[in-house]
Amino acid sequence: MWQLWFHSIKGAGCATIDKYIFACGGFDGTVHLSSVERYDSQTNQWTNMTSMSVRRCYCGSAFIRGRIAVIGGYDGTSLLDTVEVYDSDKDEWTIESQMLTPRCDSGFACVAYRQ
Repeated sequence: MWQLWFHSIKGAGCATIDKYIFACGGFDGTVHLSSVERYDSQTNQWTNMTSMSVRRCYCGSAFIRGRIAVIGGYDGTSLLDTVEVYDSDKDEWTIESQMLTPRCDSGFACVAYRQ
């Protein structure tokens, strides 16, 4: 059984890399978060990771081209149009793009990617 998360969070964007599940951003009932937590399915442990550069909840997230992409969301004031990408080798977030329309509560998945 999974160890309970550090605290109660709603609206985090979740994606996987290998044995890890990443929970990105969210809302703790008071604050919209930029924090990222990683769950290790083999050790049953949660770890705090490098935070995103933007606070966001209700964002879409998926694993694509070896990285996690987080799109849109809500920062507590407005809907977001940015696409932020996590490189696990560098432990670094970068804003890579902007969508044409800000959005939150959107689904985002990568079924297959070929170069």
